[in-house]
Amino acid sequence: MKSLRKIRRTAGQKSFWQRLVFSYRVDFVNEDELRRVMHLKMSRLKAVILSVAAILSVAGLTLYLYEHSPRQLHKTDREYAARQQMVDDALRVDSLEQIMAIQQHYVRNLQDILLGRISADTVYTVDSLTRVREQQIPEASDLERSFSNQYEERERYNISNQSQTVTGLSTLNFLRPAPGVVVTRFDAQMNHYGVDIATNPNSSVVAVLDGTVVMSTFTPHAGYVTCIAHSGDVLSIYENCSSVLKKQGEKVKAGEVIGLSIKTDQNKAEKPHLHFELWYSGQPLDPERYIVF
Repeated sequence: MKSLRKIRRTAGQKSFWQRLVFSYRVDFVNEDELRRVMHLKMSRLKAVILSVAAILSVAGLTLYLYEHSPRQLHKTDREYAARQQMVDDALRVDSLEQIMAIQQHYVRNLQDILLGRISADTVYTVDSLTRVREQQIPEASDLERSFSNQYEERERYNISNQSQTVTGLSTLNFLRPAPGVVVTRFDAQMNHYGVDIATNPNSSVVAVLDGTVVMSTFTPHAGYVTCIAHSGDVLSIYENCSSVLKKQGEKVKAGEVIGLSIKTDQNKAEKPHLHFELWYSGQPLDPERYIVF
């Protein structure tokens, strides 16, 4: 039998679970009035749960604010990021330039094949097409360059070729773009915004005014085309040439040779001719009103 002392000691003890869920009452008393303001019942289990929940809430809020708050990069990190972005942009621009050059080269080669300048049987790869094009379609032969140099040397001191100061369209001294007669006149209603000049093969095509070449290329429907921008918002266009002697961006003087007329008929339905257009402030003009052909 248990001793009386041990029985007395264990009589008031409770199990662990009973102690955990046992509720304690906390009273809040106003000391001045000795009046109970409020009371709160809470067990040890509830206190532990509330404490854990509060800790988790604070940790979660702290993590959220850390992830969504703006971070200030160090100066070195910002400079490195800026340099890396500049390098990436430069690589993208370089890649785009290479792609554009390849596409332009492809279009030119395709135009040459469609016009019969290069036989399709000789083309096996892009490299072979490039070699054939270089052999069959040179930009300018030695004879053309020699003729251009002789003409420019002869016309250098011709005072009739000097342009006057631009004060109005009526004060400009337009030169004849090529020797010959006009076979097709200006007709805006028929969408013919220039004149067709019948000229001899390999005749020189000259600039009508001082200016800058803004376009020098080959097109399937108009052959070699040169476009020159002049002072006073004047633009002259020379189409249906057999070759061009000036590149885009070059400065030209009035009377300077910019190309040669066609050697043979490029279109069987039409006779060889030079198509010339004159534009002012975005509007087409009748060249015969300003130039004596």
